Amino acid sequence: MQKFVKAVSWYMAMLFSLCAGPVMAMDLYIAEAPLASASEADLKLAKRQAMASMIVRLTGQQASLKQAPIKAALAEVDNYISHISRQTDTATEEVVLQLRFDQQAVRQLLSAADLPLWVTDRSSILTWLVIEQQGIQDIIADGGLDIALQLQAEAEQRGLPLILPLMDLTDQLLIGPSDIWGNFTDTIAQASQRYQAHGLLWGRLYKNSDGFWQGQGSIQLPDERREWLFAAATPEALVALIVENLGAQLSQRFALPTATDQQHTATLHINGINDLAAYAALRKILQALASVNTVTLQRLHAEKLVVLVNYQGHQDNLLLSLEGQTRLQLLDGQSETLYSAKNGLVAYYQWH
Repeated sequence: MQKFVKAVSWYMAMLFSLCAGPVMAMDLYIAEAPLASASEADLKLAKRQAMASMIVRLTGQQASLKQAPIKAALAEVDNYISHISRQTDTATEEVVLQLRFDQQAVRQLLSAADLPLWVTDRSSILTWLVIEQQGIQDIIADGGLDIALQLQAEAEQRGLPLILPLMDLTDQLLIGPSDIWGNFTDTIAQASQRYQAHGLLWGRLYKNSDGFWQGQGSIQLPDERREWLFAAATPEALVALIVENLGAQLSQRFALPTATDQQHTATLHINGINDLAAYAALRKILQALASVNTVTLQRLHAEKLVVLVNYQGHQDNLLLSLEGQTRLQLLDGQSETLYSAKNGLVAYYQWH
């Protein structure tokens, strides 16, 4: 019974974070690459590099570039570019090529390659990683070890909004390297609350008896937990594997399915809709969400509106997208109805 209570408290804490934490929104179809010279060869190379970085961000996975359709598209990159510009850094005189790619063409490419399309707002992930070097254990924190910079760079390349802990006095009073090393989930959950992240990545990195760098830990999302275990020749290579796996796991959950028949229905109860203009504004917001297919008015009584939303992908896609709308506020005390296997997604909001 005690284990069950802990599991429920962990779930509710993470569920609250899903409703309250920040999300990442970006224009995923814009990418940049350095331009070494004005030669045709360097121009083509910069275009390919920009498109490759855009593909990795859209799918959340570096491995996407190994797919045959993607390799073929990179060889014909001009077919996917809708706008191109050059910018020069006045201090370094470095020229950067900035490209906007055609959204429809890129989506068709990813569908042909059977790759995930991760276009919704992205959930923030708080990392608690401990690295052991020469018998000393350190938490990889913001502004701390050099490997923290590589961790952030790997995440940024894939469009993953990773949060590194500050490890200030507040953190130090709540958690230490031994808590993460020992997998004390209650302590990790308590220390994580101040960051209001949507999910957690934690684990330990160390050199094993065979001379390889090994890492093992967990990825915690509101309603599921996944374990990971990797080994590599260097700490840097190990970090790349960990972030690549995180991107793959998140894109599986949050990416839109390629099959259009994978649809779900959500019931949204919204207070404060008092005229046709407000309803029109709400409908426009909902229809603009990437995962939403249709919006249907079910009933309107006084200022209380109930709409049925037909959407694709995981329900967290819809929740995260709704969270980013400033005119919609999730009502306190209604979170128990958010996840209902019988009735589908049900949520209550206030219109502002």
